[in-house]
Amino acid sequence: MNKFAAIIFVLLLSCGAALWFLASDSLNFHIKNQLQDIGSQLSQQKVTVENVTVHGYQGTGTISNFVMAPSLLSNISTDEKSTLSIAAIHLVVDRDSLKEDIILIESITIDGLSASIYYSEDGGSFKQLLSTVQKNIAQFTLKDPSVENQQQVTTTPRLLKVAKITVNSAILNLISHKDAPIITKILPRFEVESIDKETGSTGETIGIELFEKLLITLNNQATMLTKIL
Repeated sequence: MNKFAAIIFVLLLSCGAALWFLASDSLNFHIKNQLQDIGSQLSQQKVTVENVTVHGYQGTGTISNFVMAPSLLSNISTDEKSTLSIAAIHLVVDRDSLKEDIILIESITIDGLSASIYYSEDGGSFKQLLSTVQKNIAQFTLKDPSVENQQQVTTTPRLLKVAKITVNSAILNLISHKDAPIITKILPRFEVESIDKETGSTGETIGIELFEKLLITLNNQATMLTKIL
């Protein structure tokens, strides 16, 4: 669910905070690639992003059509893996904070989230996905050349805080291991636990933490729904 993207997600913040307000077409392309690469490494599934548009002078940004699906290496006929798609992730930055040591992301809003989850009495595919991501987070080391270039310009890395993460709407498609009809549940608007450390965090750290929190929220929602089916 939403915050994520990183997405996550993800997400956009995985490229480093100071780059946010220096956005250009080349940087947007770089952020898109980073989202896809990092998301794929963490989930062990294929992550694609249609477009990233950051308006640094306005303090806003949008990630469109974030999709996580089984990779080409998966045997779709036997591997029952979760899929996740998000139509748009909108970000708003406190422009006054751009001159401070810590940049405040006022809000991250996710629209049009849809997840397909296989479930059984033994658990569900989202639980397995979450376990995979958490295992990979522990082993994950981000190597981002753009951050190295950035540090040649400034000796003080910019840090971030995120105040609010909201999912406006979400659809969960629950698929039983039996040949039962797909059950669709529409979740009301909800918030995901935000990351608002007073000391701030690097963009890489926040991006990965947001992705994990999103998956935890989705897994909890799916678990509660399957218990009442």
